[in-house]
Amino acid sequence: MNSQYLIDFDLSKIPVSRSDVLVIGGGIAGLTVAVTVAGELKTRVLAKGNVEQTSTWFAQGGIAVSLAPGDSPEMHYKDTMAAGGGLCDPEAVKVLVEEAAPAVSMLTDMGAEFDKVNGSFHFVREGGHSVARVVHAGDATGNVVSASLVAAAKSRKNIHFTPDTFVLDILESEGRCCGVLAYEQKTGQVEAYLASAVVLAAGGMGQIYDVTTNPLVASGDGLAMAERRGVKLAGLEFIQFHPTALDTKENPRFLISEAIRGEGAHLVNKDGQRFMTDLHPLGELAPRDIVSRAVVDVMEADKADHVFIDARHIGEEKLKKRFPSIWDHCLKAGYDMSKELIPVNPAAHYLIGGIVTDLYGRTSLDGLFASGEVASTGVHGANRLASNSLLEGLVFSRRVGRYLLDNLKAGANVDDVRLRSAANRQAGKSLVSARESLRKMMSEKTGVIRTSEGLKAAAATLKDESHLLDYEYNNPHDWETINMITLARLIVSGALARRQSLGVHLVGS
Repeated sequence: MNSQYLIDFDLSKIPVSRSDVLVIGGGIAGLTVAVTVAGELKTRVLAKGNVEQTSTWFAQGGIAVSLAPGDSPEMHYKDTMAAGGGLCDPEAVKVLVEEAAPAVSMLTDMGAEFDKVNGSFHFVREGGHSVARVVHAGDATGNVVSASLVAAAKSRKNIHFTPDTFVLDILESEGRCCGVLAYEQKTGQVEAYLASAVVLAAGGMGQIYDVTTNPLVASGDGLAMAERRGVKLAGLEFIQFHPTALDTKENPRFLISEAIRGEGAHLVNKDGQRFMTDLHPLGELAPRDIVSRAVVDVMEADKADHVFIDARHIGEEKLKKRFPSIWDHCLKAGYDMSKELIPVNPAAHYLIGGIVTDLYGRTSLDGLFASGEVASTGVHGANRLASNSLLEGLVFSRRVGRYLLDNLKAGANVDDVRLRSAANRQAGKSLVSARESLRKMMSEKTGVIRTSEGLKAAAATLKDESHLLDYEYNNPHDWETINMITLARLIVSGALARRQSLGVHLVGS
């Protein structure tokens, strides 16, 4: 790419806003930082869309926390380490499990209501967990968490929300992050937002795949802008596929939570036979990488596009009460869960790698922090344990917030920054067809099971399209596509370099 920025600009000729802390993203990670620092630091939250367009909002399962009788942080630690395939950072995992309880308490103090039985949390079991330790709000935990955090953030007077804002690039001055360049989607105005600290909480990149559970806004913008600035990234080849997305033409695909399997539902093939019981001691509740691969193997053996979830024996009353959102969505799609098998197949779900951070969210660029799915804290290793994602966003964002409170001085104005980019690139043509082709190729070549031949073919295709990065584009769709191409190259190169199967990176023959 001829420029480190998506567009040419001159800060002296566009509007400039200043704050103490600038948060990019309105999901659990970004809002947790905002409410943590709000009492003392002037904070602005830039969101690409609105709260209903974040991955947090779509989260069904829950939050893993070792509060149940007979459970402990040590047991949660062991399960997380086992799922991670030997790549987890032990110190980061220790922080995650030990700070889980106060993080969940923060949410309940804000009004989040999780399901209870006789006054105590109702814990459910999900894939890879040795015990039931996931707190939840029906099958729509993300809705409850988002609503609670949004309400808390809006009650703070010194948090300013700026929705419908496409963040283009990180601004750097004298070796330090000093803000971002952004495009206001409603007005078409390019603006600069300067701050003493910038927190990237921009989520994942599932939309790089043709089949994904991620919202439409999840095009990896935060990761791509970090790459353009030379910020250290790692592990982008580790992309978790959820094994049970409803087999429809929807984008995003509707997720059938593994909490259903935790309640006793089975995975079966076209003949109605269970196939996980002989493959893993935990059966249908094996870690997601194992289940996803098994699903793909069965689909290939059956020459089918899906396998099935069999929840008929659970009964209509319990299914409606425990999984109201899933029940309603399946019914609208034409499936009565109490009477019919539900067709499912794997979908790109969660980025395990990302921007490398320390235990306080600090990145390789001074002044830039990262948290949530966009970050690589070391917690997940090569495979994320179910329901550790919302927890990670909570725990590490609280740490980012506390670090900023201890180290930033309120009202310390950002030094006068005089940045400009004048690469004088030619205008590029529409990338609609390029985007469609990219998404299909990534699903085919870098999906659940990868081959050397397929990855090399993907690398060759991406090399042929590298010239697209040399042009300048003028709309969010094409900026997203450039970001997706940038990240696809990193995913493929990382997958080619990692020749052995590990966690969610599964290498076939």
